[in-house]
Amino acid sequence: MNAQGLLDKIEDILEMGSKIPLSGGRVAVDADAIKQCIDDIRYDLPAEIQKAQEIVSHHNDLITRANNEASTIVSSAQTEADGIVASAKDKAVEIAKTAETNAKSTISAASEQAKQMVENSELSRQAQDYADRVRAQAAAEAETILRNARSQADAIVLDATNQAEDVKAKADKWSTEIRTAAAEFVEDIMKNSDEVLSSNIAEIRKARQSLFGGSR
Repeated sequence: MNAQGLLDKIEDILEMGSKIPLSGGRVAVDADAIKQCIDDIRYDLPAEIQKAQEIVSHHNDLITRANNEASTIVSSAQTEADGIVASAKDKAVEIAKTAETNAKSTISAASEQAKQMVENSELSRQAQDYADRVRAQAAAEAETILRNARSQADAIVLDATNQAEDVKAKADKWSTEIRTAAAEFVEDIMKNSDEVLSSNIAEIRKARQSLFGGSR
């Protein structure tokens, strides 16, 4: 029988006791039975305490596992975020290189066309003017290509950075929720264990007071 059951038994013995006339409310009880219950409680208390300690240890393990899981989530999110940003940067560099190549090709083709026109045209001045316009237009188109490429690359990097921040924010939130839930769970277990142990000790003291107070 556990401590709670023995306390209930003591209470039953006290309730079944006979009131002693003219004694100011004292009750005659089976002192040997109560003493036996108290001895049994003393014997069982170390086991109850050991059980409470095992509960505390178990829930400390829960907190440790929760912290480890939270750290793993944060680490994974950081790795994923870093991968997103790195991939976006690589893509942006590739876009910029392609745009630069296209711009150079456009300028080169325009220059070659202008050169041929100047060499082959009898109206060299008109050809030169036209060639200048072709070069200017090619340069403008190349600048537009590069500007658009830079804007696209910047947008990709910004979007990847935002995604990475979102991933890290969610991971931090999950980590906090896991730690909080584990701490609250352990706190409840500890509170209940303390209340049960305190209640048992209070019942023992009450029983001893009733026993030794009634036997005087």
